Amino acid sequence: MNSEQYLPLSREAIKILEKNGCWSRSWEKVKVSSGFDPTRVAGTIFRGDVRIGRLEGHFIPMDGIRRYAGIFDANLHNVVIGDNCHISNINGWLSNLIIENEVLIENLGSFVCQGESSFGNGHAIEVLNEGGGRELKITEQTSAQTAYLSSLYRHDDKLISALDDIADKYADSVRSDRGTIGRGTYIFHCQNIVNVNVGPGAILRGVQNLKEGTVASAKDAPTFVGDGVIAKDFIIQKGAHITDGSVLASTLIGEGTKIGRQFSAENSVLFSNSEGFHSEVCSIFGGPYTVTHHRSTLLIAGMFSFFNAGSATNQSNHMYKLGPLHQGILERGCKTGSSSYLLWPSRVGAFSAVMGKHNANFDTSDFPFSYVNEEKGKSTLVPGMNFFTVGTMRDGLKWPTRDRRTNEDKLDQIVFDVLSPYTAQKMINGQRILLDLYAGAEKGQEYVNYQGILIKRLLLKTCSRYYRMALEKYFGDVLVARLQHAHPSSLNELMRTNTDAQVDDKAWVDVSGLLCSRSRLDSLLAEIKNGGIADSESLQAAVVKTKQSYGADAWAWVVKTIPAFFELEEVDTDALRTILEKWHKSSLKLLNMVEMDASKEFEGSVRIGFGIDGQADADFAAVRGTFEENSFKKQLDDMREQVEKSLAQGLDILNKL
Repeated sequence: MNSEQYLPLSREAIKILEKNGCWSRSWEKVKVSSGFDPTRVAGTIFRGDVRIGRLEGHFIPMDGIRRYAGIFDANLHNVVIGDNCHISNINGWLSNLIIENEVLIENLGSFVCQGESSFGNGHAIEVLNEGGGRELKITEQTSAQTAYLSSLYRHDDKLISALDDIADKYADSVRSDRGTIGRGTYIFHCQNIVNVNVGPGAILRGVQNLKEGTVASAKDAPTFVGDGVIAKDFIIQKGAHITDGSVLASTLIGEGTKIGRQFSAENSVLFSNSEGFHSEVCSIFGGPYTVTHHRSTLLIAGMFSFFNAGSATNQSNHMYKLGPLHQGILERGCKTGSSSYLLWPSRVGAFSAVMGKHNANFDTSDFPFSYVNEEKGKSTLVPGMNFFTVGTMRDGLKWPTRDRRTNEDKLDQIVFDVLSPYTAQKMINGQRILLDLYAGAEKGQEYVNYQGILIKRLLLKTCSRYYRMALEKYFGDVLVARLQHAHPSSLNELMRTNTDAQVDDKAWVDVSGLLCSRSRLDSLLAEIKNGGIADSESLQAAVVKTKQSYGADAWAWVVKTIPAFFELEEVDTDALRTILEKWHKSSLKLLNMVEMDASKEFEGSVRIGFGIDGQADADFAAVRGTFEENSFKKQLDDMREQVEKSLAQGLDILNKL
């Protein structure tokens, strides 16, 4: 904003304004910057205290039509207008606003601030459980991690009180009787906007109704809110894109998230890089990369992240007794097939695929990378098999490349690793459970039941080997990376861990995208509860620091876990060579299994629908190409080559220690 002293209008300026069709009952309440050009103002009504900056030059928005700085056909009430703005065709009012420099507002109904507002900050939403009890106070600074703690740790009264205080403090810091429109914002063809703050560089085009909310934006991460959008009690974070008649109520939309095509959300959060089209969500906790694209899909009272919903995905949270009180968890990386159904409460292990309709309540969190199937009305589980599919590998490769956040101060702290201490611990536990179930099952038994789901007895040992193979790959991956990047000169140096690494026997956790040791999380919680973290900035800094510790803590966990997993009395260079050899074998077997899975897209019945009048093979080849030429097949070949190189390099380094 222009920091110059505002000056009263000169008599000559008033005459020009009146000649241009402007009107005010009290011209003395209208003050302007030095050098104010009254010829650039026409057809405008002034009421209350109005401040106007310099009106010079022009700018050209995306439509290519030049706009001159000026105010034309507008109704202004208690507004401060920065330098070089263009305001025209305001049918209602611009009231109680601070409009920063270089803002364009054109063809607008009203944009007003009525009384004091915190602009959606501090508004409590009933996330995850539709019946309440997990109220989350959303703010512009709410990350997936702070929301996770506020929603999922309700048993810790002191923590929840501290987090609520932080949210309230932020809400109080932005509370005002004046709304703000940030520098460089463009607002076109919108109808009604009440008690909304808009950040710098945002674009609002064709919005129908916004009330009580914040549209955060930044020059390096502009936010777009478009045609027909209706939103109330909302937070939209930087770089989001919302359009096509979407309806939001008591909802937070995260950084880089895309919403459109009549999507509706109520009492929900959808954090960074999520996508919501056509679908309906109610009381969901959508962590990073929650994706739903289909009109027939309903997500309700569930927790998701790195998730892809198939068409007609549905859940039930109401048993028609005490109300819609039930909730479910799909851990990171899950998928649901078309027309899948889940009865809450249920919990599905990480990176699992759910197919069919499930009327039982089950918990497969001990079994990541699994298939959850329906067979003759019963829910069945194939543990570990989903690790060896092309879909899981492609997901792990694509998520980091699809991070749409362009702002430097990213809120959500994300660890993208598919294999990690979090999934490795679960696989170690799952492997033990499978072998125990096998030992306790009778030979004639077809299925065993574990926590509400059926597993074929004949698959128990096979699936335990799947986990063994995946774990050998993970430990080898970490060891290879350590050998290549640490440049150790001795075995002790190679196996050294950071003195501040926090690892114990507690399970690792996924704090909605952030993987960390439980001891590391406990330290963060203690600092929040003892008052060492008392505001949004210090909370975010502490979460960032927790993410920065991931690499050191993960290595410390691997060093601690390797001896027991590989049954080693001593971790010497011979033992590490053996680990590398097993990693080499498991990695190649994984790549071969993934290639076999991918090749199914080029074989047999997939050609149905090609060659409508004959020549199916030629038509298929013209449209889809051949498997040997497929880019993913070539990527797998490159991975095999890299495995061979990494083995040779790793063994060479070990031989020199």
